[in-house]
Amino acid sequence: MYARRCSLLFSLFLACPANGVQLVGAEVPPFATNGVGGGSGLAVEILQEAARRLNESAAVSVMPFARAMVVTMQGSDILVTPLGRVASREDKYQWVAPLMDEVFVLISHKKYQAQPLSREQAERQVIGVMHNSVGEGLAAALISATIDGVSMEATNAKKLAAGRIGVWVASWNTALYAQREAGLAAEDLVRGEVLMRTTLYVAASLKMPQQDVLRWRKVLEKMRKDGSIEALEKKYRYEAP
Repeated sequence: MYARRCSLLFSLFLACPANGVQLVGAEVPPFATNGVGGGSGLAVEILQEAARRLNESAAVSVMPFARAMVVTMQGSDILVTPLGRVASREDKYQWVAPLMDEVFVLISHKKYQAQPLSREQAERQVIGVMHNSVGEGLAAALISATIDGVSMEATNAKKLAAGRIGVWVASWNTALYAQREAGLAAEDLVRGEVLMRTTLYVAASLKMPQQDVLRWRKVLEKMRKDGSIEALEKKYRYEAP
């Protein structure tokens, strides 16, 4: 069923008329979100500004994370963001430019666990993750862990607050955003042991011509130097690791 949905989405995506590069946001707040007014988020806005500077369409199709990866891998002339550059993805994309650093951490709620959690403590609890996320893979590596997966990180925020999970594994900025999105106080989250450090990238399909990859890389590097990316980070309350 999931494979058929991905195939249908991919077919529809390619069927849409497009000139130049097609932009995809892999839904993970606060970096890429899909709202009533269309795609938004820190990484999406960076990509849109780069597109405007290159006189390309700034329309970004935000879709579930796993689908975004499939669409980009199978397509051509597609850019996707934000994608963590991890070993399992290294040869599946062209890595255009780094955007920001992020950490995946063990998260507890101060009401139930006020002290930062360690791996050993986490293994004895129910761990909440988002399906097909880096966090899910990291949680699976905890030997005795009981994993509870959901489709949206805001659901994990609510479950943690209600005591239905004891630990939440996610990137720190994603957790902060999801907590606020769920109407909960970010101050209630306790940041525990770091499981992984990564850099979030703009990545391209392998079939994208090298000259196009270089064109986007140069404009993103210029945006870093002129402070445009830093300004957007402040807008979204991004916390550097």
